[in-house]
Amino acid sequence: MTAAEAGKVVLALDTATPAVTAGIVSIGSDFDVLAERVTVDSRAHAERLTPNVLAAFTDAGLKMADLDAVVVGCGPGPFTGLRVGMATAAAYGHALDVPVHGVCSLDAIGVCTGGETLVVTDARRREVYWARYRDGLRIDGPAVGAPAAVDTGAAGAVAGSPEHAALFDLPRRGPERPTADGLVRAVSDWSLTSKPLVPLYLRRPDARAATRDDVVVDALTAADAGRCAELEAQLFPGDDPWPKAAFLREITAGHNHYLAARTAGTLVGYAGISRLGCKPPFEYEVHTIGVDRAYQGRGIGRRLLAELLNFAAGGAVYLEVRTDNTAAIALYRSVGFVTVGLRRRYYRVSGADAYTMRREAGQ
Repeated sequence: MTAAEAGKVVLALDTATPAVTAGIVSIGSDFDVLAERVTVDSRAHAERLTPNVLAAFTDAGLKMADLDAVVVGCGPGPFTGLRVGMATAAAYGHALDVPVHGVCSLDAIGVCTGGETLVVTDARRREVYWARYRDGLRIDGPAVGAPAAVDTGAAGAVAGSPEHAALFDLPRRGPERPTADGLVRAVSDWSLTSKPLVPLYLRRPDARAATRDDVVVDALTAADAGRCAELEAQLFPGDDPWPKAAFLREITAGHNHYLAARTAGTLVGYAGISRLGCKPPFEYEVHTIGVDRAYQGRGIGRRLLAELLNFAAGGAVYLEVRTDNTAAIALYRSVGFVTVGLRRRYYRVSGADAYTMRREAGQ
């Protein structure tokens, strides 16, 4: 235990697996879990994380102001789940002015094991995310692949998802998921200030060199806010374009889902949608879709819209669009949106009107 660690009260979050985990850990002579709330539901990351955080604080008898740091699992895991946890962690860190530490979610399991141990979690598509540990330290991975292709090395046991651990001819041990204790133990250096959180998707195709036409869609992050504001000013100069601060606020909001389109490392498009209401069935509102003029006509806007609708999971979706934006209106109609209203002078600066459009649930 180092001086940098001792005396901290830490909020630990993980949404890399079906378990929505929030815990409060006190670091003294050891790691003391004061409270931990877990909901196992792969479709409820956004709905359950904040309630679990608040319940954990109540259980621990602490207030938000008592926090010294936040730790969050950054995967590997599904795109949407990771984004919920990481955006929530970033929001708490920003609001409370405390450092946020991102860790590999597999490390939060592996750090609690002894000997040589394989750790696996569900990667869907009949694959697993995996890493191998020796006395709690990662020696291989993280990686993703079919169970038969996993290099088990000299592992004498397997931990993690019970269903997927059963695919290996090894004795099983815990933990079965990232725990609050494991997340905090996985932090390698508490003296470091916050760094940008980097999600471990592993399947992201931008791992290869991208050509001008090789566009990758992934998560929009706080680091993209400045570039988004530049594109916004280019695309909507007469319609009160969002500044950098507005993008930062929306990107980090837990009920929002924001995406980026990139080519050769450059952000060329962005899109965002918001979940409305507190209880299902939810409705959704498309906030924005923008594509660099130099890259328009290549289907990037359609790809971003398709990802937003996938996030909405069949719920009703609303949006506003300028009445003279014929290209956007045609795109929205092609995927099932219909005009349901007219908002006069919706765009404050230009005074332009907007159609309200709706895509019915179940489409």
